[in-house]
Amino acid sequence: MVRREAYAMPDEKQCEADRLAEERLELIPRGVRDKLDRVGLKVHLAEWQAMSMVERERLRDLPCVRSDEVARYGGEVEQLVRRITGKPPGKLKAAR
Repeated sequence: MVRREAYAMPDEKQCEADRLAEERLELIPRGVRDKLDRVGLKVHLAEWQAMSMVERERLRDLPCVRSDEVARYGGEVEQLVRRITGKPPGKLKAAR
């Protein structure tokens, strides 16, 4: 008989801790992750956490809807990640 591990649902305390960490910008907020998807770039958590709070707030608050905004947002991300790592950010693989 094969034993299967059940997926453990996060408890309320963990969900609350994650929500607070996201609000404090310790974790990459959902809205920023959506924008990164839109521009096709990856930002690793360590890169995010190496950014200043002002830089994180800027990426959270910058619009990224119109084509000019998407281009500007991608440029901002590229510049920040290059400053932190010395390399360009990773690219997302195109959906098939």
